Amino acid sequence: MPRDAQPRAGDGTRAVEIVNVPDVSIADDDFTHLDVGRPVAWRRLTGLPSNALERRITRVRLSRYRASLQAALAAREGGVVVSHLPRMTAATAFALRALGRKPAHLAFSFNFTDLPVGRSLAYMRRVLPAVEQFAVYSNHERGLYSRLFDIPEDRFVPVPWTQSVPDIDPGYIPEAGAPYFCAIGGEGRDFGLLVEVARRLPPGVRIVAVARPTSFAGLSLPDNLEVRTNVPLARTWAIANASQGVLIPLRSPETCCGHITFVSAKQLGIPIAATRSFATTEYTHGRSFILECEAQDPAGFLRLLERLMDEQAPLRAAAQEARPAEVALHHRSKWAAYVADFLDRHVP
Repeated sequence: MPRDAQPRAGDGTRAVEIVNVPDVSIADDDFTHLDVGRPVAWRRLTGLPSNALERRITRVRLSRYRASLQAALAAREGGVVVSHLPRMTAATAFALRALGRKPAHLAFSFNFTDLPVGRSLAYMRRVLPAVEQFAVYSNHERGLYSRLFDIPEDRFVPVPWTQSVPDIDPGYIPEAGAPYFCAIGGEGRDFGLLVEVARRLPPGVRIVAVARPTSFAGLSLPDNLEVRTNVPLARTWAIANASQGVLIPLRSPETCCGHITFVSAKQLGIPIAATRSFATTEYTHGRSFILECEAQDPAGFLRLLERLMDEQAPLRAAAQEARPAEVALHHRSKWAAYVADFLDRHVP
């Protein structure tokens, strides 16, 4: 589109131009189909590798910097750029500054597994102040990132993780006999704790972990801990749904991970055992079917698993009863309202 063109909706109303640039999602992702209550002309980009060179060179994410440059080239005054995840946000902020482009910049899903240090931190402190707003997943992250990057706290605005209810593979038939727990996810998890807890479980009780091939690297696994990798999502949640409960052992109280697993399990009505984290308080507080203990406490986590087995019926019933409220709480309309509010304040 020529830079002086004015995109229009079907009724002739001027549409808001939004350049969407995710780091690890496809270009035509669910975010670009949010109903924000006004006409939008989406420019859909992606940081995923798109050619042989980008797939071959992995030490530096060429595709991220290609996408951030595309976003900066497509951006225009009076429009909006939405970047997803911190490193894409930093790359896009740098590219916008280098090209002298000044759209309203919204950093979405601004969430870290490990906080940046050294040169990476210095680089982000230079480029991130140009971003108008950061969408974070919890109130805890507002203060954490504000202090880390020396950016006013009011520019970090919490929004809960939202998604559709996960599909469950109808063809999955759980193994008969021994009960099992299901651990899902790889970001910020304490896999050593999971191994230790598995060793202490009663005979015949298993843990099935759906994780990355590298998640348990260097750990000696007991026979009752099975690790499955590259499992499709619908099969993953079928495995979880047939389990005694979903396990989310986070590394420390400061770990800002686990939100997707929490939300998916809540939407499906599966009881949860987790370690406490400041960043997941809003996702767990007051939920009678979510059991918690302190991080790095194998004995405490084992007690949670024992409760999941002893109180399986009432915990499952409570989780199922809460499903409608959890689905509503994490409905994609929450993101649509969040983006709509940003547009109202930055693109009148």
